[in-house]
Amino acid sequence: MKIALVTACLAGVAHSKMAALALKKEAQKRGYELCVEEQGGHKIPVKLTQEQIDNADVVIIAKMVTISGKDRFKNKTVLEVSVNEAVRKPVTIMDRAVELLNL
Repeated sequence: MKIALVTACLAGVAHSKMAALALKKEAQKRGYELCVEEQGGHKIPVKLTQEQIDNADVVIIAKMVTISGKDRFKNKTVLEVSVNEAVRKPVTIMDRAVELLNL
């Protein structure tokens, strides 16, 4: 499974990075591919490419604030969660993403 992940917190530092790391570790355990875009503090240091978005089976948005460029995902299966939930429950988040694809 290929996943596009966008994390967003106010500063784009600690919480976004912790959420991305937790989900990345869980994705690796399952053999999934994960591409990450971290937002916050009005910066997007690494942005998902259109190809990464197109190839993703599911998009996970873990956020505390509104994300920039959400319209890029309009034709994708999207799971929105809080950053805190992504940090604390990455297994549950991955399970929910898989369930969305099985509908």
